[in-house]
Amino acid sequence: MHKPIITIVAMSVQPFDDVILEGVKVYEQQKRLTIHVTVSFKMKQNMLAFCEHIQKQVIDDIYEMTGKEVFAVHLYVRRLVDGKNA
Repeated sequence: MHKPIITIVAMSVQPFDDVILEGVKVYEQQKRLTIHVTVSFKMKQNMLAFCEHIQKQVIDDIYEMTGKEVFAVHLYVRRLVDGKNA
């Protein structure tokens, strides 16, 4: 049912270096989306800003491609990886 949204999320995350998309869950209530995204990535200098940038990219891409309002993007960092485990 939400396969197009999951595809857009995957496309939104793809340009970020060293980010591995682990999973996506989409919930829709009253035509507003709540998205749960699980990722792994390499340690970054400013991880909070990096995560916020990913969230904003997902929100912007979904709205641009579907016109649907995104209520929230919950980003879960499953693990941090080093260069050897990426």
